Amino acid sequence: MPLKRFPQLSVFDPVALSGDCLTEGTVPWLLRTMGSRLMPAWLASEWRGSGTSGRDAWPADVLVRLLLLRWSDGETSRRKVCRRAQVDLQWRAAMGLPMTGVSPTEKTVREFERWLATRSHESDLPRYLLLHMWIAQMVLSSVKEADRLWMMDGTPMFCFGALRGTVGMLGDGLRGLLRRYAKWTKQPFAKVATELAVPWVRAKSTKGGLCPDWRDREARQAAIHRLATDVTRVAQAMVERADDVPHKHRAFVHQRCSALLKILQDDFDVDDNGKLVIATRVAADRLVSITEPEARSGRKSKSQTFKGFKLHVLGDLVSGVVAAIRVTAGNVGEGTEGMTLLQRARELVPAVDRVLGDTAYGGTPLRIEAAELGVEIVAPPPPISLREGSNTLGKHEFDVDFAALEATCPAGVTTADHRVRTSKNGVKRSVFSWPVSVCAACPMRNRCRPGWEPPPPGPTPRGRPHCGKRLQLHPNERLLREVRARWNTEDYRREYRRRIEGERLVRGITRRGGRQAAAFGLVAANLQAHLIAMVCNLGVLARQSVESPPAPPVLPLFEEAH
Repeated sequence: MPLKRFPQLSVFDPVALSGDCLTEGTVPWLLRTMGSRLMPAWLASEWRGSGTSGRDAWPADVLVRLLLLRWSDGETSRRKVCRRAQVDLQWRAAMGLPMTGVSPTEKTVREFERWLATRSHESDLPRYLLLHMWIAQMVLSSVKEADRLWMMDGTPMFCFGALRGTVGMLGDGLRGLLRRYAKWTKQPFAKVATELAVPWVRAKSTKGGLCPDWRDREARQAAIHRLATDVTRVAQAMVERADDVPHKHRAFVHQRCSALLKILQDDFDVDDNGKLVIATRVAADRLVSITEPEARSGRKSKSQTFKGFKLHVLGDLVSGVVAAIRVTAGNVGEGTEGMTLLQRARELVPAVDRVLGDTAYGGTPLRIEAAELGVEIVAPPPPISLREGSNTLGKHEFDVDFAALEATCPAGVTTADHRVRTSKNGVKRSVFSWPVSVCAACPMRNRCRPGWEPPPPGPTPRGRPHCGKRLQLHPNERLLREVRARWNTEDYRREYRRRIEGERLVRGITRRGGRQAAAFGLVAANLQAHLIAMVCNLGVLARQSVESPPAPPVLPLFEEAH
């Protein structure tokens, strides 16, 4: 399949006709100035077009530039993007196209995006990730190392699918499944609904088809029970009929039936009368959208929740370069993905040794893993949990000598009674104990052990010896105390306060369309996020290239992989 060839631009060049169509220091200007030099060689070799038969194919560098232009202005619709590429002189100049002529179609753009999301021939990474790493390393090579200050943060990303309640998800999910089944088996939808005894799916509204008056409590409960039983029965029937649909659609049937049954399992309980009712509890991994099975409920702060995905970013505060980015389900914490971001950043910049983060990144598991990688996390330590207004002595008020294995209580009594307890999941914790006679005579007894009274004199029950205060430490108590000690220093807090500068990194991604996913699924969301990150990085390079245009550096990382 040969590549599409373009005539010599000359007078048909948009820049020749309109010299001011490109502004220096912008992403379109950089794409025009550097052109295909921004793209790695493997991108063109692996994309179709290297053969000699078939229709002419659009070059990969032209399609990449179109995708970058799409997210430079936050355009979310492929159709609008393709239409704009036909008439916008700035875009055509940036893509290296003549003033008039054809432009990539929506189908071509969709196929190229799907190709970018697949694994490369030479490595086990998606192509969009390799392309992002290529551009990020190119930009980082032009930024002074002494001026770098790294930060990572997370922000919500709303999913593309519709968010519904329990009744809406079950009704819309079953209705959509039966409509597709009727289309694939070439049957009328009404006949399929009658066969399966679910006439309410033909109504426009699930609630209206089940019960005309939802204000009536008994009628509402009967409708919910009927909905749950019908969905259970029909989902099991559709699994048995999956062989009736074409082979390429069977995976969708099984996936949709599994999602419906998961909603029933998570959102329903059986009452005293044996009826299925909506549960008052909240499931840990509850679905929030039938069309987006990977979306989840997340929490931005203690009082702010959201539904959808979560965007994780690691970048340089000074230059604005995004070194690593990733999209996960909404219920995945920032600390969980922090190590993935650090590993990707270290592949590009081995000198990353300090990273700023908020409280979500201050947990000990991430700190320990990052220390093994040679990175220090500058973040607030986990808060000390004490009831508001409580006068009880906290664990932090006990001095612990980890070298001598001794602990001193606030009353000044030191004990060497130390033992290690292993929990059922294999976690080891240090426990210090004080004699019961010492605690009985202690003036701080009521603050140390509220409600505790000394045991009566006499022999103790078998197997239950009396003891005084028991201090059980965190598995990483030593690290926690060291971090809290550093957190109380002025220099440490002054450095942490610079984290607020990193909000512009997140803002640069969200204002270009990163707040809302433009397609279904986490794969499409990750592709979108990485393309936006490439645009942000190219913007940094464009601003620096106004004075001295750089040459693409030799990147050993990608020479070895490709």
